Amino acid sequence: MKSIACYNMKGGVGKTSSAVNFAYLSAANGLKTVLWDLDPQGAATFHLGIAPLQKTKLKKLVKDKKMTRTLVESTPYENLSAIPAGFEYRNMDLVMDDSKKSCKKMKKILESFAPDYDVFIFDCPPSISNLSDTIFNTVDYIFMPVVPAAMPQQTFLRVKEYLEDIENPSAELIPFFNMVDRRKSGHRKIMWDNKKAFPQVFCENYIPARADIEKMGLMKAPLHTFAPKSDAARSYSLLWKELMVRAEIQSP
Repeated sequence: MKSIACYNMKGGVGKTSSAVNFAYLSAANGLKTVLWDLDPQGAATFHLGIAPLQKTKLKKLVKDKKMTRTLVESTPYENLSAIPAGFEYRNMDLVMDDSKKSCKKMKKILESFAPDYDVFIFDCPPSISNLSDTIFNTVDYIFMPVVPAAMPQQTFLRVKEYLEDIENPSAELIPFFNMVDRRKSGHRKIMWDNKKAFPQVFCENYIPARADIEKMGLMKAPLHTFAPKSDAARSYSLLWKELMVRAEIQSP
């Protein structure tokens, strides 16, 4: 089983829409997929049309891998399951106060899913915290959406440096450009500069800024279910194929 975190320290960069669309495309490729919405805002849960958790006991949730399995919900989409968010997740950092113990617990949770699933995706909250440290030291890959603008660029550099300072990180950072407007010279320049400065780091494919993606909230559904022929859907399909190769995810 491949474990993936969709993460960015900055909000508003399309992290959740990417997590939901990646999970849908993974499942559509025949891979048994589960998405865990760790963001207390619950956007991924909302997009998948499932109910949020109510009054979750976080310490027991993290400590007891069997309890985590009981929280898995089916979605309307074949091969795709989800662990919904709960507002109590805002206190997840307090539960993850001991990084080594937290990593061991999270790894045990992932191990419990491995016999039944091919891909496990975390939709992470936008922060640097005990929770993010736990995820960084647990998953195989971090898929990071980067808007080609000045502040998101600085955030990418900070996260990259932060990960490089972690002792024996388990995750490989794979950034991709998101919400791209090719009409803007600034977007084009930042994309070019990054690919030149970090060769073979950024994905070749990118996601354009499109209204269809914003409609996911209105439709409560992944992009491909209501706009499968849109250029945004095609872009996500191409990007996911590239990510599958880089993350060595094989279709059954």
